[in-house]
Amino acid sequence: MQKNDIAPFLSTINRYIAAKDNNKPHLLSQVFTQQATLVMQVNTDNIAFPADVNGRAAISDVLVTQFNQTYENVYTFCLSDSIERKGSLLTCKWLVAMTEKDGGKLKVGCGQYDWAFQSDDGSTVKKLTITIEHMSAIDFQNTTHFLNGLSELPYPWCFSSSVRIEMPVIPALNAIRTFLDQI
Repeated sequence: MQKNDIAPFLSTINRYIAAKDNNKPHLLSQVFTQQATLVMQVNTDNIAFPADVNGRAAISDVLVTQFNQTYENVYTFCLSDSIERKGSLLTCKWLVAMTEKDGGKLKVGCGQYDWAFQSDDGSTVKKLTITIEHMSAIDFQNTTHFLNGLSELPYPWCFSSSVRIEMPVIPALNAIRTFLDQI
């Protein structure tokens, strides 16, 4: 696969990550079609989202506005070594780290994005499926050190091995380390 085969897709996904991580809902008008759908497959008890969301405004409310009322210091990494494209579909694995605004607990999660674009040009998304495989919620004394390490990584696209190097070696993150090892 040539890099230019996926460049428009990555640009659209970059805008999505910037909107979600930095509380900029206006950017989603350049990401999702007006009638886009969001499907959330949550395989963990440590975070909750509605299963289905319809329309760009509702997606923006759930993934940006409500999300940023609860979390801060958000770093979402799309893992470059997991990208697969078939026509107007693109999938990739992801990892997120963030802190809860209420209490400061560290959350680290991982899963998969399944993007269905309106067309092969990658300009807008008609359906996004987010699978959350693991989400660890931990009281961690070295949260600032961990987040500072993440801030040094290429963002939002980097290799799983780069993220893995920054991951604290603690039992609460073993499932996430295993997830990264399988990419």
